[in-house]
Amino acid sequence: MLPTTVDPGSDFSVADVVFDSGFYYCKVEPVLMEHRCGPGDPAQGDAPNSCHSAATSFRFSEYMPLVADTCGGGVVPGTVSTPPIAAQNYQGAQARMRRSPDGPPPAPLLARPTGKAQHPRVMFDSMSPEADLIRKWATQYSTQ
Repeated sequence: MLPTTVDPGSDFSVADVVFDSGFYYCKVEPVLMEHRCGPGDPAQGDAPNSCHSAATSFRFSEYMPLVADTCGGGVVPGTVSTPPIAAQNYQGAQARMRRSPDGPPPAPLLARPTGKAQHPRVMFDSMSPEADLIRKWATQYSTQ
């Protein structure tokens, strides 16, 4: 006996815009990992597991090896299987993006770590290479 319907739950939504997952895995996720957005950085005053691995609704978890480790020329090979934890990181990051990160208000994925919106600390400057990568990701999308 097969089910004929699926209950998507009360929190269901379909994104109007889908941001390029390859660019995310090859470029954006490594930056978020480098800045220890998931577990936090005790050297910066963060308590262990106080950041996006446990303390907020935007879950961002570390995993190894990164999908980025397979990127050749900035492209994820078609033969690479995306681990579920990586897919969850991508979905969470995509939900915090907008097509126009430079216009008011900027995408939360850009505004929060640059200190333009509430966040425990500034992760990188708004004119940094890291911020530029997020702005570039905002131009790489498709509409559904």
